[in-house]
Amino acid sequence: MVLSWFRSSPSTMSEVEERIHQMLLDSRIVYDAAMMAVFGGGKSKQTKAVVKDTDAGINTAQQEVRKALLIHSSVAPHTDTAQVLSFMSVIKDVERIGDYSKNIYDLAKYGVDFETAPDQAELAHYRDAVAQLMTDAADVFKDGDTETAQKLINKANDFLDEYDDHVRTAYRSEGTASDAVARALYYRFMKRITAHIMNFLTSLVMPLDHLDYYDEPRDYDEEDETAAP
Repeated sequence: MVLSWFRSSPSTMSEVEERIHQMLLDSRIVYDAAMMAVFGGGKSKQTKAVVKDTDAGINTAQQEVRKALLIHSSVAPHTDTAQVLSFMSVIKDVERIGDYSKNIYDLAKYGVDFETAPDQAELAHYRDAVAQLMTDAADVFKDGDTETAQKLINKANDFLDEYDDHVRTAYRSEGTASDAVARALYYRFMKRITAHIMNFLTSLVMPLDHLDYYDEPRDYDEEDETAAP
């Protein structure tokens, strides 16, 4: 029961940390299931159940963590308000990672299959890189490793412009409309997942007022004055 967390004990915040860590690991489960579907596995009742049930569990965990933080703030004799607000912020990002991973499974529902695509290697490169980024983010959050967190943010930041380039390429593609749409959506969802992972990591390296900005639109392109996807 959630109420068993809230005893104003010194362990409360560490228990919340553990729950947030598990939420990100669960998001990786949704992500892996969705990717398996679009890389040859296709849609299935089993995969749909994994995606839907795990995502629902993440949503429930988000609500429980919010309750834990609110009650802890109300009854604990010495509350670290900045930490509480930081956790409130990052659980939203973890929930969104699960949601965008679920969106990738929707591509399989529409018939997308990248397994034999001519650009399969490139598509899979980003699939694997973001999967590792998600796992690494969970590890550094658990360890409180600020140095590695910053390195991961820097690495992930490079991906954002690359995703934009791929979306533009898809838009200008002379291939079939279905292929172009599949890639534009794929890279768009990957951009959102990556940005929310970066937001999650900022809780370790930035002051509270600077959290949660990597999911904002990128700067306007100086040449064509169009917003990046």
